[in-house]
Amino acid sequence: MFKVTKLIHFVAESDDSAAASLAGRLRDVATPRARRVLVAPTLPGGINGGDVIAHLHFDGESDWRALEPDIAALLSAPEIGDVDSVGYTGVPTPGPRALEPAVYRTLLVSVGSSADPAVVQQFESETRAMPDYIRTIGTSQLSRVHESAGSARWTHVWEQEYADLDGLSGPYMTHPYHWAHIDRWFDPERGPRIVTRLCHSFCAIDGAII
Repeated sequence: MFKVTKLIHFVAESDDSAAASLAGRLRDVATPRARRVLVAPTLPGGINGGDVIAHLHFDGESDWRALEPDIAALLSAPEIGDVDSVGYTGVPTPGPRALEPAVYRTLLVSVGSSADPAVVQQFESETRAMPDYIRTIGTSQLSRVHESAGSARWTHVWEQEYADLDGLSGPYMTHPYHWAHIDRWFDPERGPRIVTRLCHSFCAIDGAII
């Protein structure tokens, strides 16, 4: 399965009605061709998270290529400023316990090109292990990015589902495993920083999306 996630940033002059209108048009265009479609406004508190998340699943990359020109045309509207975009594949990992997903979170990561490949693999391994320790994480998926566009050369996308926003803003962000193992890849004062830029974004969902 091929996935595309886009974080859409509107120009400052746009209002909520512009986001709602675009979301509706994106759903209308994508739904006939994509296996799964999520287009939703982002929730407050993100970092470089944009105003709308568009998250699309396809049976194969060719299905996305057939739809791509129509999506690009919609995203060329004057009210849209920037779009951070990734295309990728991967296999979802079920969470350690069953939950009803209500929040989808995506983290776009740019790992510096000079990072040691062995260190990058350690970063990936420790990130994938987070659900073993942080039990509010539902289904998750860490993927290397096949194609990237936007404000950085995105290398990874880390997705999770949560039963509520508290599961992300509380246990995920404050868990000792996060601070001891994950934060060091992002903070030069905590360890061997390899992440040079990120987008942290999340939105409400009404069922499983990953």
